[in-house]
Amino acid sequence: MRQIGHLVQELTRQEMGLAEAEAVRNSWTRFYRDTSGVLHGSGATPEESRERFEGVVAAFEQLFLGLPERVERLRQLALSEQPSPQDAAEIASMSDPRAGNYFFRAAVSRHWRGLLTLDRLLPEATRWPALPYLRRQLAADAPQMCAWVEQHLAAFEARGPGAVGMAVSLVAEAGMTACGVVQQIARTQQDRHVLLRISYWARDVPVSERTGQWVRVVEDVLRQPSFGAQESWEAAQLAGALAQTAHLDGQLRPDGDRLGVIIRSALASLLAGHLPEADKWEFSLVNDLREISLADPPHSVLFTLMRAVLDLAREDARLGVPMSERQRGLDNKLPPGPAADRLRAVVLLESYDEDRADAASSGAWWEQALPLAGRLLAAGSPRADVADFFALLKDACPDQHRAELHNVLAQHLGQAPSAQEIADWKSAYETAHAPLPSAWRTVWELSQVLSPEVLEPWQPLLEIFTALAGQPAPARPEPVVRVTSWIESHGGLSAEAFAARAVEEGPAAAAGHLAIAAVKRTDVDASDARASLLSDLVAQDPQLWARDADGVAAAAAGDPALLAAYFNSLHRAAREGKIADEEVAAIALAAFAARPAAGQESPGAGQLERVICNLLHRAWENGLLLQDAPGAAEGAVEWMEGLVTSWTQPRTDTRQPLLTAIDQPGGAALLSLIAWALQQAQRTGQELADPVRAVLARLLEGEPDDQALAVIGFCLGHLAHVDAAWAEEHADQLYTLDAPWRPAATWLRHGRPHSGVLARLDRTALLQAAAGPDGVPTLDKIILSFLTGSEALGPAPALLTELGAQTGGPQAVSELLSRLAQAAIRCEETSPWPERAAALWRCALEVQLEPAALTGAGRFAYADRLDDAVWLDLTARTVARQPEVEAPYAVAERAARHPGSADALLIAAAMLGAQVDVFHRQEIQGHAALLFAQSTAEGAAEHEQLRIALINAGAIEAAYKDPPAGP
Repeated sequence: MRQIGHLVQELTRQEMGLAEAEAVRNSWTRFYRDTSGVLHGSGATPEESRERFEGVVAAFEQLFLGLPERVERLRQLALSEQPSPQDAAEIASMSDPRAGNYFFRAAVSRHWRGLLTLDRLLPEATRWPALPYLRRQLAADAPQMCAWVEQHLAAFEARGPGAVGMAVSLVAEAGMTACGVVQQIARTQQDRHVLLRISYWARDVPVSERTGQWVRVVEDVLRQPSFGAQESWEAAQLAGALAQTAHLDGQLRPDGDRLGVIIRSALASLLAGHLPEADKWEFSLVNDLREISLADPPHSVLFTLMRAVLDLAREDARLGVPMSERQRGLDNKLPPGPAADRLRAVVLLESYDEDRADAASSGAWWEQALPLAGRLLAAGSPRADVADFFALLKDACPDQHRAELHNVLAQHLGQAPSAQEIADWKSAYETAHAPLPSAWRTVWELSQVLSPEVLEPWQPLLEIFTALAGQPAPARPEPVVRVTSWIESHGGLSAEAFAARAVEEGPAAAAGHLAIAAVKRTDVDASDARASLLSDLVAQDPQLWARDADGVAAAAAGDPALLAAYFNSLHRAAREGKIADEEVAAIALAAFAARPAAGQESPGAGQLERVICNLLHRAWENGLLLQDAPGAAEGAVEWMEGLVTSWTQPRTDTRQPLLTAIDQPGGAALLSLIAWALQQAQRTGQELADPVRAVLARLLEGEPDDQALAVIGFCLGHLAHVDAAWAEEHADQLYTLDAPWRPAATWLRHGRPHSGVLARLDRTALLQAAAGPDGVPTLDKIILSFLTGSEALGPAPALLTELGAQTGGPQAVSELLSRLAQAAIRCEETSPWPERAAALWRCALEVQLEPAALTGAGRFAYADRLDDAVWLDLTARTVARQPEVEAPYAVAERAARHPGSADALLIAAAMLGAQVDVFHRQEIQGHAALLFAQSTAEGAAEHEQLRIALINAGAIEAAYKDPPAGP
């Protein structure tokens, strides 16, 4: 079996499904068994021998005969209106998954469902070949098809949750007709994906068609803990759909239609199932149940169901449903307790405006509210919604109920504490932070919404609390978890206050106040908190803070970390274009003037030095501070020489030498020094300045420092460009590639392309680097050399031949072609790069490299600026040698644009054999089918080749231009 499975996959490029495996097992196992019997002496009649021979031939045909040779019979079977059991047996013996997929897409007879074995019709874990056929049967006779699924539900379940989920998706297209089988599945399934598909079905059923049975299905889904926990958004939408179904088109249902009653009871029952398990702490986190929204649902299904109950109750009140009917489900289903009472309070809150307009409803409302208020007080820990309920009672209670309200509240609050009890607690609180008794806390939290008559015995206690808190109780209880201002990230310093001070008094004054501001929080570093705040302030308004860089530097002179944050934020703003380049000079000079003293080891000093070097680097790169402030520039050069000297040391084992170097003051100083020398040389037309020449010579000729040499290598292209004589003088140190710490090695990975440098490198070492695991940057430099017309590397055919001969060479050439295509994609419209890229691609074809070297050429399908005729010719030649190319779907799509091209037919045929996922396979088949249908080359050899390729890909309908079989 395993060997045949490998053979089928090799021949069809698709794995056998369960049905194909069963077909192989039935035919080949029987063949081996019967043959073994004959070999061991068992007899056989001529009829049995003939039957065995025909069975073997049929099995060999299924396995070894190509699909194009079997396709006519396959189409005959699919289009048969009256298939026979023998026909069904032939289908059952198919081991080619392409044949099975086509058959079910094309089969027309309703009789196949009764003739074929269940194995052929059932889904597998992730695919269902028979689905197109069964969908057509469902469209023709939904009740019968739903009954068939229900009949074989046990077989579906045996195939796993994936198969059951696909069954739900099938019958879902029948709407309410499928309700019976869906309900049966919902009662037994706990898999979230199956329940999710049932939820999709439920929400897709039109409201006017929903019934009590539909409600029970929704109940079954929402009752499953896994669904609510893992699919909180879908659970909210389903609960919302259930609530909305109670009323048809926003109106009361007619008399005799009890669906609204059923839904109220269902929601209350669902909620009752979750309330006993409600976590008291989690419940207290929601400060106001009215803030819950099904459009942005909570993660807990408990609150989702509460919101659905509240929505339905509010709509009931609007439509005039009697309160007794509204409350019946809650009274009968919900278990007593604080959670249910809190929900009732919000129900009454939201219905008050509707109920007070009707005398009967108003009386019933107060009959519910008064005893509820007492229970809420006794429960304690009131939240904001409960406080609003008490505020409504206080403000709106009719005179005839007020005395009763006061009595209820006073009774449930209990007896107020005596003066001695208050004094004892206050003493214990001040000495040992004694906790507040629950009833006392409730009185304090609700003191703003309870009437004076109720609070009168409690006034001594409230006065003590007010004195301790320094203010009266909040109008509403505050959330248990409160989102605080972002200022907490700065140790309690107020960003708003310092921003306002910078506007009113100027940035220097604000910086001075910040430098000495006390940081309240003790769990953060004070200097870091100030630096973080100043960085954010500069980022918010960089132009304001750039106006007086000298003043800010003077105000913060005692804190290098604060200065580093300030100047670094200005540097970042300059990089982002938020500060004009002309202002950078003044900022750089102010930063240089504020540099740490030599040898200063205070926190932030090194960071400040690095930031100063970066600002000077930016100024010099923009041509600033070269003429206007020569004295300052000379002082800066001398200062940076000192940083470089104190930083360098012999080392060759740094993991990322360039990144490590530029993150340190010495490396940043060396980079900035080179930038100054380059700008000076370009401005004057002379060689590199002597100070920098001396520094570079010392670094190149001394013991190797991989970090310093990495900085030189990063700048090698610029250095060779402005002073070729200097570069040639140090060629042995600069251009050697015998060690990873050499400058040339860094230039290959990170440096600016330069054809002169490329030409000076050892060719063998260069090509080895290009073919190595990190060869992409090197390939990019080789590509750019050819695209710019440079002859630094000699003729392209020779280079490609040598590159392809390296270890990993074919893959490197493939990557080169792929990145060459990307360069052609991104180039300007008038650029000569597409033609030069095509020439290099043509060379790769002509030098007869290994087929694997051509894989990357598929990426040229995206290069629209490459002439179509050129692309068709080169792609056809490429896929003739290497059908497996990059982006085969894009190749097929571009080929499909050219129905008059024979090359396009060949390309599409090759792409149909690409090893891709199912989605891209279908995409390729769609493009190939379109090209085949529109081709003007019918009868040509290329046209027939594409037809055969379509058949081999399983796209038989396209190969015969058959109309779709149905939905």
